[in-house]
Amino acid sequence: MRLILMRHAKSDWADAKLSDHERPLNARGRRDAPRIAGWMEDQGCRPDFLLSSDSKRTRETAAFLNSRWGTPVPTHFSADLYLATASMIFQRIRSTEEWLPETSRHSGEAPATLLVLGHNPGISAAASELLDHACGFPTAGLAVFDCQVSSWSEELGPKNCQVWKEIRPKQLP
Repeated sequence: MRLILMRHAKSDWADAKLSDHERPLNARGRRDAPRIAGWMEDQGCRPDFLLSSDSKRTRETAAFLNSRWGTPVPTHFSADLYLATASMIFQRIRSTEEWLPETSRHSGEAPATLLVLGHNPGISAAASELLDHACGFPTAGLAVFDCQVSSWSEELGPKNCQVWKEIRPKQLP
């Protein structure tokens, strides 16, 4: 199974009246999200399910990813992933099956590729735990892990998850 941990695309700080939760993407974020989606598709790691924070910037990032893929990926937006710690991110991953479409739940099929879209510092901390060393994600940065698990309810760690690729928007042509 494959896990993608991704930080939302670049957000806009121009309107000081907006709460952090309500900040939208800026022009760079609207440019980078579809580019990263294209890279995922080109690399054969388009997700089967997207688990995302419910903030405006993560919702917009998810929308730009899905617009590039054409067919939307089933998505669950969770308030628990807004500014979540690594521990909360792993807890949400373990409960992925709860939010799957009914047809997937009844068939017992877990998504082969799961994308978790969140915020720093939690998303970088979760990746650091799997990498077994510190890392930091810029906006729209991600890491793809090959996980030797049969279900997302299993514990994830450096012993059963190996990084396959890491990408940042600046690395894209």
